[in-house]
Amino acid sequence: MPTKTNRERYSPREIRIRRWFERQIEGLGEKALKYGLDPLGQVLAGPLRLKPDLRPQRAIVVLSGGIRSTGHLNATSRARLQHAARLHQANPEALFVVCGGPRRPGRPVSASAMAEMAQDLGVPAEQILEEGISSRTAENAEEASLLLRERDIRSATLVTSALHMRRARLCFTAQQIQIHPAPVDRIEGEPPARASLISQTLHEWLGLAYYRARTWL
Repeated sequence: MPTKTNRERYSPREIRIRRWFERQIEGLGEKALKYGLDPLGQVLAGPLRLKPDLRPQRAIVVLSGGIRSTGHLNATSRARLQHAARLHQANPEALFVVCGGPRRPGRPVSASAMAEMAQDLGVPAEQILEEGISSRTAENAEEASLLLRERDIRSATLVTSALHMRRARLCFTAQQIQIHPAPVDRIEGEPPARASLISQTLHEWLGLAYYRARTWL
């Protein structure tokens, strides 16, 4: 079965549409928090969660959760890296792959900042691979899988947020890489609208629908 190619970058129109949808979802999240409705998000979140599988693999892949225009990783990216670094301490021979390019033209690249933080957390520089050209989850999977297959690696531990894990694993499966989930739970420290469980779950369900429509899964 051939792997899927997702090298189509965001067009200006797609960026505008994506940002509009994100603002609408965050607005719903703000309302859910304001009126005490956010716990209802647990119903939407249940099917998105995958059981962790922390058995050591030859590679640990970490997906960016975002980087600010200042070049500083956001709380989501930092939490994912901290979790991945702890896994690497328990499996020090594993390759450590950090994924994340500019979300749109002119924005900072996540992967280089992630590699720097990973070294600060004790991951040796010679074990870190940077994938810094992807702009969406499907491209994370495509580009990281190329790096893994070049080294004859066909399975990996994947670190991303718990609610994002199902979509991410499906993207890697489309690239013929077996994924062992190492999810990170909800992140504290981000703006309240983004921390809303309802906004996060709606984002993921819409993302799954869009990815299926584009045949990226």
